Amino acid sequence: MMCVILTASQDDDHHIRFLSAVTLKEVTMKLLAQLAIATALLTGAGAASAQTLTEAQARAVIAPWYSLFNQPVQGDMKTLQEQVLTADYESCWGYLPGECWGRDASVKVVGGFAKSIPDMKFEIKEVLVAGDRVIVRGEVTGTPAGDLFGVAHTGKSFRIMAIDIQTIRDGKISRTYHLENWISAVGQLRAK
Repeated sequence: MMCVILTASQDDDHHIRFLSAVTLKEVTMKLLAQLAIATALLTGAGAASAQTLTEAQARAVIAPWYSLFNQPVQGDMKTLQEQVLTADYESCWGYLPGECWGRDASVKVVGGFAKSIPDMKFEIKEVLVAGDRVIVRGEVTGTPAGDLFGVAHTGKSFRIMAIDIQTIRDGKISRTYHLENWISAVGQLRAK
């Protein structure tokens, strides 16, 4: 079956200059060619600006980082973070002042979980890789040792989702954007 699409062009006086018939196959081929050119341009620009990781390479880089969230941590927190994070590492959970911090503050934040949630575990559920970016969907579980986010200690545990976007540079994590569903944890801890 042949589909005919009529095309027209106008001259400067907006008069129709010609009319031609084009098959659907010709239109499709032209669109595919344009899409291929656009894709090549976009992926070429991205590849030039960032390294491309395989999923196995990405997992090898991020695994030591996530092991730091599994309490109790085996080894010195500062030394372990220096091994997996660049010196100019930045961790962000928002855009406002104080919502991003460097590697030294990260040592304190991550190390603080040993006291506040001594049985905390982080399980990687899914990893997606795009160039030098690694997107991780994880599950965080634990039982607070005391009050957490204003919720009195009850002995209850929580299970929440975490989403991280890691940037990898020279085999280390250079930036993390992260969101954890702590509101769900609060709800679980308050539940009757």
